[in-house]
Amino acid sequence: MDSIAKKLLQLKAFRIQCYSPFKWANGWHSPIYLDDRKILSYPIVRDFFKLRLAHIIAEKYPDVDVIAGVATNAIAHGILVAEQLNLPFVYVHPNPKDHGLENRIEGDLRPRQRVVIIENQVNVGSNVLKVVNAIRNNGCVVEGIVTLFNYDFKSANRKIQEVGVELTALSNFDSLLKQAQELDFCSQEEATTLRTWHHAPSKWKKNSNK
Repeated sequence: MDSIAKKLLQLKAFRIQCYSPFKWANGWHSPIYLDDRKILSYPIVRDFFKLRLAHIIAEKYPDVDVIAGVATNAIAHGILVAEQLNLPFVYVHPNPKDHGLENRIEGDLRPRQRVVIIENQVNVGSNVLKVVNAIRNNGCVVEGIVTLFNYDFKSANRKIQEVGVELTALSNFDSLLKQAQELDFCSQEEATTLRTWHHAPSKWKKNSNK
């Protein structure tokens, strides 16, 4: 996990802004942001992550039938992994579409197939849980979830455990913070702010660290 966090930091995929925090889609303020799309711009790095994800799936879920990416940010990673494993690929919208065919699942997913979900990052966990439900409602089995990064919020991990799905991450928050300090990507003060935020992210405000 540490080596993955190190690569993401060196790629400048992580941004740390304690005094000018980011706003997440759910309304939370965050002193950290992961732009994992940067991975896709560098072929060598892209191949590295593809192979790491594919290795985990081949080892843990040898009988998987289909790879499913969470729309939209995990579609590219999912396609790369499916291609590497020579498996069918679908992607799933967390929320129903209101146009076109109104599909939740894009692609050919048949009942009783075994599916591994690829997510780019797990924070609050709501999107990936909606995808789990959509796949199960299609009559399929969710073998597991594999993600590039897990923020390791207790509430999200608990919700995923409650639905009986195994979550595997290439890296997580603790590894990121450790590497960020070792590589001088953040100061001691910033590290303290990040820990405070991580302990109660829904309550943290942009002036909490002052």
